Amino acid sequence: MSAHHPESFASQFEKLSGLTEWIAWAIVMVLVFGVLSIAMIANSKAAIEWGMYIAIGGLGIGLIIKGFFDARFLDKETKLASQQVAILEEVDDFDTFLERAPVSVFRSHIDNLYTISLSQPDVYQDNLIEVLHSRLMAKNRVVELFASILITLGLIGTILGLIMMMDGLSAALATQPGGDGLLDKIADPDSGPLAGLGTAFYTTLAGAIFGGVILRVLTSVIDASIMRYTAHLAELTEVHVLPYMRQLAKDREHQRLLERERSHEA
Repeated sequence: MSAHHPESFASQFEKLSGLTEWIAWAIVMVLVFGVLSIAMIANSKAAIEWGMYIAIGGLGIGLIIKGFFDARFLDKETKLASQQVAILEEVDDFDTFLERAPVSVFRSHIDNLYTISLSQPDVYQDNLIEVLHSRLMAKNRVVELFASILITLGLIGTILGLIMMMDGLSAALATQPGGDGLLDKIADPDSGPLAGLGTAFYTTLAGAIFGGVILRVLTSVIDASIMRYTAHLAELTEVHVLPYMRQLAKDREHQRLLERERSHEA
């Protein structure tokens, strides 16, 4: 049995452990909602309003940047796969290829298939392609999840804006229940109760634009890119790699049988 140890797909995708990622997002959520809670307790309308804008805008922009890096990663890996097929055809040897080829998803895929071929002559890539597709989609599911969360944050901003409006309206009615300046006080764009209504509308709009439109479109593009990439990888492997690999595996198996027969005869 060969001591060859393949390089897992995890080395390309799982840079952080699940626990580390959970702790990081927990800290972010505690900070965001902690600041908003303090602002509500202090009854600071400006802090609540800008806190919601920063939370929605920051998260939305961060996810767009993440989507860009995911798209760039897929584009780079697609080009690398085609280049490394040429390297494999040039060296015509899997051990040499694994030494010379730079780290990539395609190299890990060939490494895994080569390890399988060392122990059995029938080599198929269906399960590995399915695993690869699942790992790629898992990366994109994070953006899809937070796209929905952005819409929810917009609704939270709506509720906070309405609460601020009702509090301001109650305070205005309490100080000037029937005064001539009541209407002016209510309509004051800076401190009047209707300022909270503006917060409600703007946060809903920002959450809907980022989460419901921009990120939905970008995640759909990434989904399509993942499908194209996995199909490209499967096609290259099926056409340029597996026939040769299966033949080598059968030759090794035949050689083992001959050696076994010779040992029995001896």
